[in-house]
Amino acid sequence: MTVRLGGWHLSDLLFSERQTDSLFKEVYISGSKVYFYQDITFIQTSLLTEHSCKAPAVPNYNSSLWVRRVIGCSEEYPGHYRARDSEERPEEIKSRTNTMAESLCRVKYTRRIFPANGPEQKKTTKLSILDASVARFAPCSAIWLYDRAEKADAHDPLLFEHFEKALKQTLNDFPHFSGQLRWTTKESVERDSDPSYIGRPVVEYGAGGGPGVELVVAEASRKLSAIVPSHEERNTVKQVWIASGFPQDEYQAKTKLAFANLAEFEVAHSWAAHSRLLFGDQSPDTAQIISASPLFDPSQLDQHANLKADEFKPDPEMIDKARSLPMHRYDWWAVDAPGFPSWAEASTRGTMPPAEELAVLKLSPATFPPWPTWDMAAPVEHVQIRFRAEALAKMKRAAETSLPESLSGQRVSRLDAALAHIWILINRARQHQHTQNPVYLDITLGLRNRVEPPLPDNFAGSPLLLTYVDKPGSEVSTATIGAIAGSIRETMSRFTPDAVSSYIHDTSFELSPPRLWQAFLGTNHTLVTSWVRARAYEVDFCANGRLARYVQGVMPRLDGLVQVIDITDTGHFDIDVYLEKGVSAALLNDPMLKAYGL
Repeated sequence: MTVRLGGWHLSDLLFSERQTDSLFKEVYISGSKVYFYQDITFIQTSLLTEHSCKAPAVPNYNSSLWVRRVIGCSEEYPGHYRARDSEERPEEIKSRTNTMAESLCRVKYTRRIFPANGPEQKKTTKLSILDASVARFAPCSAIWLYDRAEKADAHDPLLFEHFEKALKQTLNDFPHFSGQLRWTTKESVERDSDPSYIGRPVVEYGAGGGPGVELVVAEASRKLSAIVPSHEERNTVKQVWIASGFPQDEYQAKTKLAFANLAEFEVAHSWAAHSRLLFGDQSPDTAQIISASPLFDPSQLDQHANLKADEFKPDPEMIDKARSLPMHRYDWWAVDAPGFPSWAEASTRGTMPPAEELAVLKLSPATFPPWPTWDMAAPVEHVQIRFRAEALAKMKRAAETSLPESLSGQRVSRLDAALAHIWILINRARQHQHTQNPVYLDITLGLRNRVEPPLPDNFAGSPLLLTYVDKPGSEVSTATIGAIAGSIRETMSRFTPDAVSSYIHDTSFELSPPRLWQAFLGTNHTLVTSWVRARAYEVDFCANGRLARYVQGVMPRLDGLVQVIDITDTGHFDIDVYLEKGVSAALLNDPMLKAYGL
């Protein structure tokens, strides 16, 4: 399954005419693929929205993907293993790189899927203020791979009928996923309490319209063991796994529709539950998931902006409070910024008003993105590190016992400690021990429980923001784990319901919310997204009661990305780290990596 974590995927809107009602070309929506290998069942879909998981705020652009494939043990990192494409020699792999799409799988058929009982009337829903603020987040999705199971016979057509029927039933609860995205027009918001329309998306669905969800059934003959390690291997000999060779792009739906790579684990779990029901599963967990209808009402989040019904006017006190929070305000529209990349200009223009309007408008304060600190041409390595529960417990204890006096009141979590450990390692590997320049840990925060009253768990949308922890490079590289973990917890504690309400209020008055980017990448930034408690490994389509063999978080391989996923109730974490190749090598060879055990 492919999921985009944390936000509405609006990349095609960025390249479309800014204020047009017409449907534009090649707009992503949900796509699905079902793969069956010799010894596995693999289901892939690009459906979904946001749950407790978050999307990385990386720029949305089509970068070339650097993938290096070697066989077996890595020569750079003795004892660490790379993803393998096959048992071929390296030179054979090199010769076939350009034909991987043809060799990996063969598409059997493709279908567009619609809700079994969708809305009879056409609906148009304006997405939330924060949905608009994440419009430039990059696609982020997931791939599930499953070992062969008794109830999943690839030669039985009924299996695929179950998947298709279950998807239709799921779309009954998520009909907007079969709909169409477009920008809001000035005329359509004239009577709204928030009349903003530039850079504000809406979704249209119902009445049998929209492009639907694409379901692709394909087959391949490769063995799963040639693609990813087993659970046993990951817990023992391959706790550090070089995953750069995992062919994630080949397992993604290719058709561009409105919500492709848009992720909500709630949708994944719902589809899986409907599928399990067709396999005869009557468990309480399955029944509970099916009965829990999602809440698709973006206005509930917007209400926390506390806008006045009689006038659209900013509250100076709320604005000041919002802008005192530790949040980057990098300006996407600053085409004159040093190092501004040419690829960003087209999508930048798509979120701007006409030049004659922009010339007389006053924009909110913002800073140049530090483009020169990010070498986008440098090859990036993807490393996945499994920290077992025992190691995480040691990290947490070490963080608690090394908290500075100024942070002694902070209650750090296992995730705080793990992020502190990784950030220290990254800055050491980047050779920041000798610099006083600031480095940043950009952290994605979910907001469901950070507003008052809280949003329900079944709220569909992108209630998130990004904050940061910043320190001089030399300080982070030599700090105790407690000093960093405590700073992470202290920063997150600043986002109280009052502070979050002020932030939403401030964003309401942005001329175009996608203008501001709250994070960055490159040598001075590390950007974290967490899937902890998303139950990703528990997505079970065939009522087998077993965990997925492997869940791959799919995101652009860009320098500085970090993703954390928990392995159900084992207590283990997989931490994916994307770094420039030389930096990655330095991190893996740092003895401090194993300070708490691997």
